Amino acid sequence: MTRRGKFDIAAERLGRMSFGERLLLALSDHPDDVDMTSNYEAPTQQWTVSSALAQLEEAFPGFTESVKGKRVLDYGCGDGFQSVALAKAGAAQVLGVEIEANRRAHGQSLASKEGVKNVSFAETVSGDFDMVISLNAMEHFIQPAENLREMKRGLAPGGRIYLSFGPLWMAPYGHHMHFFTRAPWINLLFSEKAVFRIRSLYRDDGAVSWSPGMNRMTVAKFERLVAECGLLPLRRRDRTAANLPLVSAIPGVREFFVNIIDAELAPAGA
Repeated sequence: MTRRGKFDIAAERLGRMSFGERLLLALSDHPDDVDMTSNYEAPTQQWTVSSALAQLEEAFPGFTESVKGKRVLDYGCGDGFQSVALAKAGAAQVLGVEIEANRRAHGQSLASKEGVKNVSFAETVSGDFDMVISLNAMEHFIQPAENLREMKRGLAPGGRIYLSFGPLWMAPYGHHMHFFTRAPWINLLFSEKAVFRIRSLYRDDGAVSWSPGMNRMTVAKFERLVAECGLLPLRRRDRTAANLPLVSAIPGVREFFVNIIDAELAPAGA
């Protein structure tokens, strides 16, 4: 049986489409090839406890070894894979902070399954920590300045914040819509309305705006937030799309190619 064309499906669901919407649809996958169920409703399948620290280890070589005996705050811990992995790696204590109750519950269940007792999950930060980590969350925080200040308040004397996040808003895939299109910069080339009308063919969650899921984080905005929050970068690496390291040093141009930022931060004057 021949399946219906994507433009026929779009015409039925969306009605009349603008030129921009038709162009974006042409650059997108067939709706039948994408699972309509949003992966925000259940733990994603890409994470496991054994692989959960790989990105942090890549961002900060030696990271896994450095957590041993430390009190660690996992800020924006998601489904808890990373928090449990930190505890299993030898951290003295791990607190996973996450605003979504179903994700905290999954983390607690995962900890029980793995037999890990030195990890807990909460909606807010309490206690002092030697290390605060946040992975793939900075670009999603609704109030990133307040979140960064909360991380800072959670630091014990001599503590450090480790951030690794991306893609940034103006990077090729800063739109976070790669699940249905491989076209770069669609958030910059198409209107918000056009993007979310086409997105509705691939996700059934009713979203109509980048907010609140994306805060449009850029390199310049991140640098400004770090300074305003009284933090200093002890080390930082800007990972660029297509492995073009030289463009990260060119103001303006860097915004379009810096894909991921890895940064170790400390309170100014500490």
